[in-house]
Formats: sequence, structure tokens, C-alpha cells
Amino acid sequence: MEDILLAFDYDAAFSRNLGVVSPDEHQRLRNATVAIAGMGGVGGDYLISLVRAGVGGFHLAEFDEFELANFNRQYGANMDTIGRRKLDVMVEYALQINPALRIKTFPDGISDGNIDAFLSGVDLAIDAVDAFAVDMHPLLINAASGRGLATVAAVPLGLGAGVLAFGPGGMPYADYFAITPDMSDDEKIVQFMLGFAPEMYHLKYLDPKFINLKARKGPSSVAGCKLCTGFIATQALVALLHPEELRCVPWYTYLDARLGRFRHRRLWLGNRNPLQRIKSFVAKKRLEKLSPAG
Repeated sequence: MEDILLAFDYDAAFSRNLGVVSPDEHQRLRNATVAIAGMGGVGGDYLISLVRAGVGGFHLAEFDEFELANFNRQYGANMDTIGRRKLDVMVEYALQINPALRIKTFPDGISDGNIDAFLSGVDLAIDAVDAFAVDMHPLLINAASGRGLATVAAVPLGLGAGVLAFGPGGMPYADYFAITPDMSDDEKIVQFMLGFAPEMYHLKYLDPKFINLKARKGPSSVAGCKLCTGFIATQALVALLHPEELRCVPWYTYLDARLGRFRHRRLWLGNRNPLQRIKSFVAKKRLEKLSPAG
């Protein structure tokens, strides 16, 4: 390892970033630490992209292992990694790009018991937790906002992506998504997804038979995941280098590349917007008909 570190030259390895970022900003990225919760469908790709962007430190949380069903979209999934911990694999990949990285791992994922340690000493949080893990998103975002940190998040939606940023200057998580404690997990998932994609363009071509809220499964394409990565890498650079430019909720960004539809606008009242409430009602009724009873 010592020989590898002697051969590694940060400035040379990431010199082509210069011009997009200044030399001073490049050093700021090198000294920055980003917390990424989740190393699966999008999180592993976020890590690799931010390493290549020059970010020098990470706090990484993930409890799961790679399996065959991950092959269609997850960065670290291949025949050699089946059954291996996603966190271990992605750390290995990251260190192959920058062996001088500062990495702290959280192999049990994020929880009430470790969220303070996960966010301690970091400059930005990224939510890459499975969209169906309804209680983990507010845990991360609310804790980060309470520390004065921004959190950026994206969800792959068919052949598109929805992107949000949260922070002390934006709407609180529960207010934007209009999620209340009395809601079922299924209702919370609907509210969560609707907040990322108010126009729901992807529903024009997704086959609803493959959406199963009870099993916490839905269609996901590598195209959507890669779009998420591009957006999140950009949002992370903005948050770290130009925080005054970061637009937090109720602003949202939603792109459907197949349909060529793009929206970047302010969603007045978030999901409490009257039109959003109608969409939420319709979506829940449709999913009730599609979801298995058992």
C-alpha cells in the first residue's frame, strides 16, 4: 500500500477537472468529506463519480450484499461480488481510483444510534437509501438539516430521474412530502415518489404490473440510475463549492429522457399543493388495485 501511495499523484490523477473547477476549488474538494447513505442502485455510482471529481473523504453506510437481481443497474454487482458486502466492494473500487481517500464505514447502515457519528465532520449528506425504506430518509435528512448540512437525493424513475435538495433554508422533510405519522408505509412511499416527480411522466410507459409495494419492488433501469448519478454529482459540486446556488425544496428537478420532458421549478406547498393531493389520491387508488392482497 505504501508503494501505491508513493506512486499516486492527486493533482495529476484529477488534473482534467481543472477548468470546470478552479485550482483552489480542487483543493477544497480534496479536503471535503461527503456522507453517502446507501451503496446500492445509485449510491455506489455516486461514490465512484465523486471520487473521480476529486472529493477526498467519505462516510459510507450500507448493510446489504450483492445478489443476481442487482446486475441490471448496480455499479459493483458482477459474478465476482455475489454474496459480498456492497460496502466492502465499493470501498475497494474507490481506493483503486484514489488510494489516499479518507473513508469511514458504517456496515450496519444508518440508524438512530449512529446517525450523529455518520454526519460528524462531513460537509454534505447524500441520500442513496432504497426509496422503499420510508423511515430512513427523514432520519438522514432531518439530522443533516439540524446540523446545518444540505442533503441531496435522486430517485430513478423509468428512463428518467427526480432530484431534490434539502437544507436549513428549505422546507422541512415532512412539510414538503406531506407525510404524517398516521400514514401507512405504502402511503408514505406514494408521497415520497410523488414529491420527486410531480408530473409522473414515467407512468406513461411503465408497466404497473411490475410495481409491488407489498414486496417493496419496482422496475428500475440503469439509464435512470445513471441520470441520477449525473444530477447528484453536479448537485454535490454545487453544494460544496457554490452553496448559494443550491435550490432546496420546494424546488425540484425532474427529467424523463425517453419522453424528452424536463422540469425545474418550485412546487408551491410541496405535496400539500391541491393538484398534488389529487394526484396522491389517484395514485393510491391505482396501487391498491394492483397490489396483491397477501
